Amino acid sequence: MTTSANPYRLARGVVPSAYRIFINPDLDAATFAGRVEIDVDINESTKQFTLNAIELALGAATVTTAGTGYRSVDLRLDEEYETATFLFDDALPAGPAVVEIAFTGILNDQLHGFYRSTFTDPSGVKHTIATTQFENTDARRAFPCWDEPAFKATYQVNLTVPSHLAAYSNSPVTSDTDLGNGQRTVSFSPTMKMSTYLVAFVVGPFEETAARDVGGVPLRIVYPMGSGHLTELALEAGAFALDFFTEYFDIAYPGDKLDMVAIPDFAQGAMENLGCITYRVVDLLIDPATASLAEMKRVAKVVAHEIAHMWFGDLVTMEWWEGIWLNEAFATFMEVLCQDAFRPQWKVWVSFGADRDSALEIDGLHATRPMEFEVVSPDDTRGMFDRLTYEKGAAVLRMLEQYLGEKTFRDGIRSYLRKHSYANTRTTDLWDALEEVSGHPIRDVMNTWILQGGHPLVSLEDGQLRQQPFAYGPARGASAIGKSWMVPVMTRSLKGGPISVHLLADDPIRVTDTPPVVLNAGGSGYFRTRYGAAELAALEDRVEELDPLERATLVSDYWALLFSSQVTWDQFLTVAKGLGNEDEPTPWGTVATAVSWVHRALSTEQRKGFAATVRALFEPQFARLGWEARPGESELTPQMRAIVLGTLGTIGEDESIRAEAVRRFDANTLEGDLANTILRIVSSLDRPGDYETFLERYRHAASPQEEQRYLRGLGGFAEERVALDAADKCFREFRSQDASSILGILCWNPESGPSVWRHMSARWDEAVKKFPMNTLSYMARGVPTFVNDEAFADEVEKFHREHTLGGEQRTVDQLIERMRVGLTFAASMRLQF
Repeated sequence: MTTSANPYRLARGVVPSAYRIFINPDLDAATFAGRVEIDVDINESTKQFTLNAIELALGAATVTTAGTGYRSVDLRLDEEYETATFLFDDALPAGPAVVEIAFTGILNDQLHGFYRSTFTDPSGVKHTIATTQFENTDARRAFPCWDEPAFKATYQVNLTVPSHLAAYSNSPVTSDTDLGNGQRTVSFSPTMKMSTYLVAFVVGPFEETAARDVGGVPLRIVYPMGSGHLTELALEAGAFALDFFTEYFDIAYPGDKLDMVAIPDFAQGAMENLGCITYRVVDLLIDPATASLAEMKRVAKVVAHEIAHMWFGDLVTMEWWEGIWLNEAFATFMEVLCQDAFRPQWKVWVSFGADRDSALEIDGLHATRPMEFEVVSPDDTRGMFDRLTYEKGAAVLRMLEQYLGEKTFRDGIRSYLRKHSYANTRTTDLWDALEEVSGHPIRDVMNTWILQGGHPLVSLEDGQLRQQPFAYGPARGASAIGKSWMVPVMTRSLKGGPISVHLLADDPIRVTDTPPVVLNAGGSGYFRTRYGAAELAALEDRVEELDPLERATLVSDYWALLFSSQVTWDQFLTVAKGLGNEDEPTPWGTVATAVSWVHRALSTEQRKGFAATVRALFEPQFARLGWEARPGESELTPQMRAIVLGTLGTIGEDESIRAEAVRRFDANTLEGDLANTILRIVSSLDRPGDYETFLERYRHAASPQEEQRYLRGLGGFAEERVALDAADKCFREFRSQDASSILGILCWNPESGPSVWRHMSARWDEAVKKFPMNTLSYMARGVPTFVNDEAFADEVEKFHREHTLGGEQRTVDQLIERMRVGLTFAASMRLQF
């Protein structure tokens, strides 16, 4: 659909260039009042203009041009298209003008637009803040505006707030005026030219770190009062990322300062508002002394992701929302690149393999989607903020980078950003830049990855590479999986020599590397792999010679083949046994996942025998690692230890491990990588009183990470009474930012999950009204685990087909299909044991 034909797009007869926003929030009354002055260009004489506004009470519009003022005589609001049209008796002449509109609104509790949030300080006092979340189309809930990415302008913000509260926006403060009535007005300098969804303002009892100078850019962490001791890692990671991206892009940071703000209630991980990045508290504030490696990596990852957006997304922005995949995919790719330089010992490209697998798991379903597809309405974009956008997009970009070479790829990115700074682009603009520097047919290659869903299964058999579409099972209807891809494939011989680079299309390619040959050498390809019998036999005893990411990729590909019933458990186990004694949590995590799914599939009697199989696989690792850290062990070893202990203490039914976990839980000595493992083991035992202890420790947690451990750990309790009580607390106690996710986690439990699902489905309408809109599909995350009762699966599918979630429904459809695949997998496993 063309821009002019799309009823959700605004006409370009009147175009904004600068906003001056005046906002006065009343936190006690949960309201705000304001006005906006907008410099516009009227391209042709008109008696009306239309902009975006929703959930605002608007006054008349005054337009001043060439010294003459015009006042609107009528206002037409369209709730479907979220627009306001102002009509005038006299035609507004063409030329520059200033539009002024007064408005009032509600500080909502839906975590979008201009909304309220609360927190309790260390002394037990409850506080309220007001903050914003405008992506994708919610700036229109805070002030009337041309709320599309292509209408870039500058924004000068003025906040009138209670004198004792702090105020922040995208730019530095230019004046702070005491009004003498317990209020003050804080004015900020104009921003660079940018899109409305990047505007931010935050008001509340915040504190901040001293500014750290990073190449002339003042960097601060802003946090709810009393949390200053949790800022150091984010400050260090942020300073590193600013330097890293400035050098990588060869363009100075585009803002004047950078505040990273921890928000108590926040629907997603973070938001890349220029100069005022907002974060969920757990993704910014952390105590490294008690945190796990995964928790520290998460903070560094989210910080790097958002700072990468300052260039790729803020400085250069997609023209319309179908391009959001590239915006988020590139930031995800850059976050890993930056993290790898920040902490090389974390081996984040290996752990990214697990993130890539989460996308491949969706992309092997017939309900997958192309990464880029037509977006008509704002609701269409809700389904785009998923693993296909972030993880698949980043993995495809990594595959392209490795195919072209890191320097060539970087040069193309630099050229793209320089050419389109302060402007808007389409995806093809990036392919043009990369083609220009590389000489490769980038557009032709990449179109096969972004304009169709799915991915190939690349096989190496009898010395030849072939591709076919990968699917977890047959289609029950229409399939979004494509037919053929242009696949950059790398291979290498274990006997040495250079990596061979191939571009695999429909015709097979003969591999000339000396056997044994590693398929997907380096592990950067976004596809599944399968070896012929002879090729796999040549590798089985030499798995330890693979690179860490190659090992992780081999194991994850064979787990996918097992789940899709293309190989047997014994074949998968053979690959898993080849991992040896390397401290590599990524492939061992995949093995633990596979073990968990097989255990879920088996009958009670079969599980007893399977526990012995699990012990035989994992006990050698426990004998090597034990409970306690060893001198000189790597930073990855504690993660490995946690996987081993968690698997043996639950599925492996190891009584000595269970006893030690209980001892540590009772003594409340839980920190680092073992904390979640201990909670997992203890909750699986369903001891009387432990649920209440989880809740008590959640309510009095010493850090955001500890709070989340106990909250998410509630999913481990199998007792129905306990699980249903936790489900009820999602509606009346837990933060709305968490509630949908926790319901999904509770549904995962093999014993109590179905009861929780029925409880949740009975309160579905209540949940849809109460929880933030863009988190609703999280409630269905437990659906894929219902693999043992086909009649119940039918009930689940029928309900979710009848209670759809608009733009998020595709995600639910994928979860339903994954459940159907799981039913087939479970039946297969029961026959094999």
